[in-house]
Amino acid sequence: MDQDDARRAAGSGGNASDQAEGIGSLISGTLKDLQDLVRAEVRLAKTELTDDAKGMASGAGILAAGAFIGLVGFVWLIYALIHVVDKALEELWLSAGIVSLVLLAIAAILAQRGRSKLQASSLKPEQTIETLKEDQQWAKTRIDSVKK
Repeated sequence: MDQDDARRAAGSGGNASDQAEGIGSLISGTLKDLQDLVRAEVRLAKTELTDDAKGMASGAGILAAGAFIGLVGFVWLIYALIHVVDKALEELWLSAGIVSLVLLAIAAILAQRGRSKLQASSLKPEQTIETLKEDQQWAKTRIDSVKK
C-alpha cells in the first residue's frame, strides 16, 4: 500500500504541475492575443482618423474655394456700385452687377457644400470603438474560461 500511496502522490503532483503549466500557457496566450488586438485596434483607429481627416480637408478646400469666389464676387459688386454712382444706369454697371451676382451665387453654393461636408464628418473612430467593445467581451469570456 505504501507504493500505491507513493504512485498516487506522484500522479497527483504531476497533474498539478501540468495544470499550472496549462493555466500559465493559457494566460500568456491570452495576453499575447490581447496585445495583438490592441495593436490591431490602434491601426484601425489610425486608418479611421486618417479617412476622416481627408474628408475634412476636402471640405475645407471647398469652403476656401467658396470664400475666394465670394471675395471675387464682392469685388465685382463694388465695381458695379462704383459705376452706378459714376454713370447712372449705363450698361457697364449692369454687366458688372450680373457677373457679381452669378459669382456670389456660386460662392454660396460652394460654401454650403463645404460646410455640410465639414459637419458630416466626425473625428470619432466609431468602428474602432465597436470592435473594442467586442474585444472586451471576448477577453472577458476568455478570462472566465481560464478561471474555471
